[in-house]
Amino acid sequence: MKSSQKSPLTAPRLWILLAGVVALAGSASAPRALAATAVPLAQLSLGERLSGAPDSTVVQLGPRTTTLGQLRTAHRAREAAFLKAGLAGATLRGNPVSAGGGTHTVVTGRTPVGNLGNLQVAQSVIEPQSQYASAPADMKAFCNGAQASACLYLPPDQQVTAESTGVADWDSLVTQAQCAQEGGAWGGIWNSYFCAFNYPASVTVHFTPAANYKLSRSANCDRSTFAYTIDVHGAITISMTAALPVIMTTDDNPTCVVSVTPGG
Repeated sequence: MKSSQKSPLTAPRLWILLAGVVALAGSASAPRALAATAVPLAQLSLGERLSGAPDSTVVQLGPRTTTLGQLRTAHRAREAAFLKAGLAGATLRGNPVSAGGGTHTVVTGRTPVGNLGNLQVAQSVIEPQSQYASAPADMKAFCNGAQASACLYLPPDQQVTAESTGVADWDSLVTQAQCAQEGGAWGGIWNSYFCAFNYPASVTVHFTPAANYKLSRSANCDRSTFAYTIDVHGAITISMTAALPVIMTTDDNPTCVVSVTPGG
C-alpha cells in the first residue's frame, strides 16, 4: 500500500476478487508466449495487460481466475463513464423529473401554529461539494454537474464490493499516476499492485426547513440500486437498496439525484 493512503482492504476481505482487483504499472512490451494455464497477473506488464496478450489469456488473481478480455471490458466501461460523468450530471440538472422516480419515503410533520408568516423564499437546497470531496473524480464531476440537493453515483457496468463503509471498484489496467489523477487509492496484494476507486454507499444532506415544513421535490434515481428518504424537518438520505455487504454488478446508470426546495 502507498504509505500516504489508508489501505482500502482489511484482512478479512483479502479473498474478495473483482473484475479488476490487481494493477501493475509497467512499460509496453512485445507479445510473448504465454502458458496455456492461468498466469499470475503480477507476471504481466501493463502493456501486455492492455493489448500485448490475447483477450483469451487466463490470469490468476489470488485464488480466482479470469481473462484479460474481461478485465479490458471492465476497464473500457469505467474509462468511458469517467469521461461522460460531468455531462451526465449536468443533463439531469437541465431536465428535472417528477418526484415519482426511485423508491422513496417522505417524513411529514405538523404545521407549527403562529409561524405561517415566516415562510422562506423558495430556494433549492444544493449539496455542499465537501460532502463528496473525497470521492473518485467521476462522482465529483457527476454531482457537481447535477447541482442537486443530494447525489450518489457508482460507475456503470462494474463488479464492485459494497459495504456500509463504501463501495470499491477496481481497475488493473491503470498506472499509479492515472490512479491518483482519477481519485483512486493505489495498493498492493498478491505481489502486485492495483487501483481501488472507493465510492460512498450512502449520503445524508441536512437543510434548514421552511417554517411550515412544506417543500417541493424531484428525483431521478436508479431504483434497482438506490432508495431515498426526505425528512421535511431538514434531511435527505440516499442509500443502497441491497443488503450489505455484497459483491454486485452495477447496471448502466447507477446514479441518484434528489432536489428539494423548502417552502416550494
